[in-house]
Amino acid sequence: MTRAAARRRFRQRLLVVFLLAMLIPYGRQLLTSTTVGQDFRAFYAAATVVAHHGDPYNWPTLAATEYQLYDAPQRLAPGNPAYYEFLAFPEGPWLAYALAPATNLPWPVAYVIYAVLLGLILLAASFLIFTMMGWSRRRAMLGAGCTLLCAVGFINLFMGQVSVIVFGAFIGALMLARNGQPFLAGAVLVLVWVKPNIGLPLPLVLALLEPAVARRLISGFVVASAAAFGLMAAVMGLRFLEWPLQVPRMWQAVQGLQPDIASVESFFYPGLTGWVKTAALLITLLAAVAYGVWAIRRASDAHTRGLTLLIIWLFALPFVQSYDLVLLLPAIALLLGPRLEGWEDPVVELTVWGFAVIPLLYFLGARLGYFNGFTVIPFSLLVIAWHRRMLRRPALPAQVRAA
Repeated sequence: MTRAAARRRFRQRLLVVFLLAMLIPYGRQLLTSTTVGQDFRAFYAAATVVAHHGDPYNWPTLAATEYQLYDAPQRLAPGNPAYYEFLAFPEGPWLAYALAPATNLPWPVAYVIYAVLLGLILLAASFLIFTMMGWSRRRAMLGAGCTLLCAVGFINLFMGQVSVIVFGAFIGALMLARNGQPFLAGAVLVLVWVKPNIGLPLPLVLALLEPAVARRLISGFVVASAAAFGLMAAVMGLRFLEWPLQVPRMWQAVQGLQPDIASVESFFYPGLTGWVKTAALLITLLAAVAYGVWAIRRASDAHTRGLTLLIIWLFALPFVQSYDLVLLLPAIALLLGPRLEGWEDPVVELTVWGFAVIPLLYFLGARLGYFNGFTVIPFSLLVIAWHRRMLRRPALPAQVRAA
């Protein structure tokens, strides 16, 4: 082993030791923070509204339910660190209906069960994608553990976010498509409707990753989506139409500082208001489309094309947060390579370290003026590394084998 290889091996082991050490502050945060399960509590409140035959997208009803669940029992008032501020429910209604039976349990118990399930999904999906990328089983197991312990993985569990469910559906569908079941793979992707702002491009991403079965895959997704939409329309009636309006309503309501935004939005959107902010969004999206057309045409293979689309979508879209970036794991695995040869690139190594460390600044309340979306820093490094290694001068074999 050369001296350079020995130094790389040392830094890789140092990363593992660092992530294991992070179990201490993670545990402290779970035991002492007043915001633990913050997003899950919004889902739980929406499920409670559904259990009482109400409309989870009616903000006054949802706000009153959140108050009764989290603030009224302890007589918490605004200004108290433990006070639960209103959170809307923009996720698909299927989530609220799926969680409705859990409302028979106290929310802390329901959250613990939910977080354990998220952790298992994250471990299984991470292991699958690493093995599909050609990693040995031992290295894939280690990589899955590191994924769970990195800041992005922890924030998913801490908040109780559904991004892990979308990620699990994506990786599960990829495995099914590669094992001769593309229609079923498309049907599994129906879970992306739980959080469509990050999940909507995944059927197209998967079609680009597996072009030989793209038609059957998309057919499965369309059929399953039609069934899911028909079922929910029958259950909710006209109230079902309120769901697509949630994201525009939130865009209009949330002005100024936006916590934990991980896309390019965080660099300048919070410092803008009014029509200037909307114009900046349009310019960003147009630039992303222009770059995306060039990048996808430039990509040398199907896997690079698919993951390029995913990276551009998440980087340019507003309201992408640190926990959503778990979807980038296949791109990071591809950059690293099955024998971690990608670690030789300093930008790739900095990207990995960045995703492991920088999102934790969210818990510290760090801020530079209006900028507090620090996770966009490692995301930007990933975009640079992907452009250099996979598009401008492809240096990695983008071959993915079946699990």
